[in-house]
Amino acid sequence: MMEQGEFLAWEAVMAQEQGLRLTRQQQAALNGLISFNAGEEDRVLYIDEIPRPSEPWYAILNTIAPHLLIEPFRTFDPHYAEQCEGWPRIVYCLKAHAEGLSLPEGATSPIEVVPLELRHKLWLQDCFDALSGLGQDAELTLEDEQQRKFRIEDFTAALREHKDSVRYFDLTLDSLLTKVILPERDRPILIGELQNELGIGSTADRLADYL
Repeated sequence: MMEQGEFLAWEAVMAQEQGLRLTRQQQAALNGLISFNAGEEDRVLYIDEIPRPSEPWYAILNTIAPHLLIEPFRTFDPHYAEQCEGWPRIVYCLKAHAEGLSLPEGATSPIEVVPLELRHKLWLQDCFDALSGLGQDAELTLEDEQQRKFRIEDFTAALREHKDSVRYFDLTLDSLLTKVILPERDRPILIGELQNELGIGSTADRLADYL
């Protein structure tokens, strides 16, 4: 609905009904609509056979977002692609298509409509996806050199990209492994590889300081 401009079109219609001044984006969306209402006072209930939303877009998003979270993230459990890929896709969608949409009180950008702690949890989950599958099969283990190489590289790169989320939870290597659960044989390998890759002395050191 956001990609196709449907939320924006509905906000434009409702703003016009209430006699509010339309934003540039709302006016453009309204100009693209053809009304078949018999009377000028009728409320628009459908656009292209899509019913009028009962909630604003950010309320709908905040209904969806908590269902994306896998907590704790067990690498050996099967995960739906919608959960693992949903949050990055939503963020991309917000950046590309949310300009001109209304924001709730206290939010200064579309991404801020999702609670801060949930955003950071979802970004950490995006990091954990690099380890997904470990333990689901005998060959899916960090004991395998090829698996170890690409997974550690991808995981480290993701942690660096989302170091604000690592810092938000004040993660150490010890506490990290309470959020992402690996098979027992893979845990010491991950810790050792991260210590070598990042130069971490103790598993109790703040991880963000090394990113």
